Amino acid sequence: MSSSKTTKKDKGKAIQKAEDYQLQVPTQNQFAPLAKTQFPPLPYKTAVKNPPSSCSTNEYIIHFTEHLLLTSCKPPPPTNIISSIVQKSFGSHHFATDDLRKAQKFYELILVDSNSVSLTHTMDKYNPQQILYSKCIIRDVITAQEWKNPFEECKFSITYNPQTYNYNDYKNAWYRTFLMQPNIHSCFFNFHEQCSNTFPVWFYHWWTMFGCLTVLLRAEAQEGWAYWAQANTNMDLYMKDVQFFKQFNVAWIFSWEYRLQPFLPHSYPLFLV
Repeated sequence: MSSSKTTKKDKGKAIQKAEDYQLQVPTQNQFAPLAKTQFPPLPYKTAVKNPPSSCSTNEYIIHFTEHLLLTSCKPPPPTNIISSIVQKSFGSHHFATDDLRKAQKFYELILVDSNSVSLTHTMDKYNPQQILYSKCIIRDVITAQEWKNPFEECKFSITYNPQTYNYNDYKNAWYRTFLMQPNIHSCFFNFHEQCSNTFPVWFYHWWTMFGCLTVLLRAEAQEGWAYWAQANTNMDLYMKDVQFFKQFNVAWIFSWEYRLQPFLPHSYPLFLV
């Protein structure tokens, strides 16, 4: 793990702004890229899929499982059945929604427009519509007390449909913004140095899904974590991971994928997780 610092490589990356989410007419490049198939891009998740033999996969992957829905598949599942299940269950989304206008971009805009995150996407130069990986700096997590009325609608700074969002949408934005492209997309996370140490309780739950485990820290960092955790006896246990990563500016990388696996007793079919 390493802290986030501005480097020369970052200068060419544009941080997402609200204006980036307004509909634009796409332009077609008349020149075909050279050697498209010879040098395919290598996202982080692909690069660490088969790490060197001297490394353990636990150094790269956090095993968190969210049970999404019960399927009709029994083991062994048919090949390539997951994409079909996802399409039939969620459509073009990667989450259940009762408002089709509230897609991933809607939730991403909420976090960007509210200045909760600084978000940068690195696109595939051979496929401009595909995001290879993202960088997210957490600047602020708005609490219910700061929002005051959770049903009050906040208006976007740009024209968008829907034009407003409430606090429930804001919370959902943290859970749904980063569900972009399973298997190939990765997101680098870090806290901004001026981010507040006060987080709503639901953000600590968010951390169990999108954050990092302290057991994945390197040996020298493990010693620092053990000393710090023991010294902060007045802090609730569930808060310590988040506060440690925030206070010491420790970065982490998140990626995700779908799987089919048992969850209920063996007489039931497989679950999509």
